[in-house]
Amino acid sequence: MTRSDPYHDHSLIIFGDVKISLNQAYTHPLTRLLNINVTAAGEIYGFKSIAAYYSGLEINTNVTKKDAEEGLTQVLAGGKPVCIANKNVVDYIFLQSLEIAQSYDLPVQIHTGFGDKGLDMRLSNPLYLRAVLEDKRYSKCRFVLLHASYPFSREASYLASIHSQVYLDFGLAIPKLSVHGMISSVKELLELAPLNKVMFSTDGYAFPETFYLGAKNSREVIFSVMRDACIDGDLSIPEAVEAVHDMFARNAMHFYKLSSSNNEVSLIKSQLDPKIEY
Repeated sequence: MTRSDPYHDHSLIIFGDVKISLNQAYTHPLTRLLNINVTAAGEIYGFKSIAAYYSGLEINTNVTKKDAEEGLTQVLAGGKPVCIANKNVVDYIFLQSLEIAQSYDLPVQIHTGFGDKGLDMRLSNPLYLRAVLEDKRYSKCRFVLLHASYPFSREASYLASIHSQVYLDFGLAIPKLSVHGMISSVKELLELAPLNKVMFSTDGYAFPETFYLGAKNSREVIFSVMRDACIDGDLSIPEAVEAVHDMFARNAMHFYKLSSSNNEVSLIKSQLDPKIEY
C-alpha cells in the first residue's frame, strides 16, 4: 500500500527549494513508481491517505496547482524540510492521488474517525467527503473508509449505502475499543451498508500482538454480531455464514482485485472452509 500524504518523506521530498513544482516533487515520481511496480511486479494494491490528520476530509475539489504551489512556497519559507500541513497542498496532493489511482484502477484507503493525539476528530467525519464522492471526475475511484470511521460508524454506513464506490473496513476499532464498543461499531456499520462492502483487517502495527488481537477479537465480535442478527431475524444462519466469509475474505479479494493465485490469498483461503467457493 502506497501512502499519498506529505507527512511521509517518500511521498513528498523537498529540501527548501521554493521554486520546485508539485509535479516534479510528487506526481511524476509517483507515476514512475507505479509504472515500474504495477506493470512489472504487480505489488501495489492501493493507496492510503491520512489527509484527515492535516487539514481534514473536507477536500476542496477546486484547488489548483497554482494554489498548492503558493501554499508550498509559504510553508517552505523557513528553508528546511517540514511536515506539510497547508490545506491547499494537502488537498491538491489528495486529488492528484485519486487521479493516478483511478488511472491504474487502484483503490484508495482513507483514514476516517479516531486516531492519534494530533488528529482533530471534528474534521475526520467521513461525511466531509461528499464533494469528492459527488465529483464525476472521481466516479470510478474505489474508496474504503478505515477504522469503522469510529465514532462516525453510522455516517460511514450511510455513505456505503448510497455510493457504489464506497466500502468499509473495521480494523483498529477492533481491537482498540471496549468489547461493547467493538460490537456496537460493527453493528452500526451494518445498519445500512451492504454485507458485501464491509471488510476485516487487523490494522496491525509496531508489535506482532496487534495482528493477533485484531484477528482474535474480530472473530469473536463478528460471531456476536451475526448471532444477534440471526436472533433478531435480520439474517438466517446460512446467510450469516456467507456474510462472515464475505467480511473476512471475499470482499477484500474483490475490492483489491486479488487473484486466487496470489500467495496472500492462498494463505487466507487455507484458513477458511474448503467447501466455500471464492
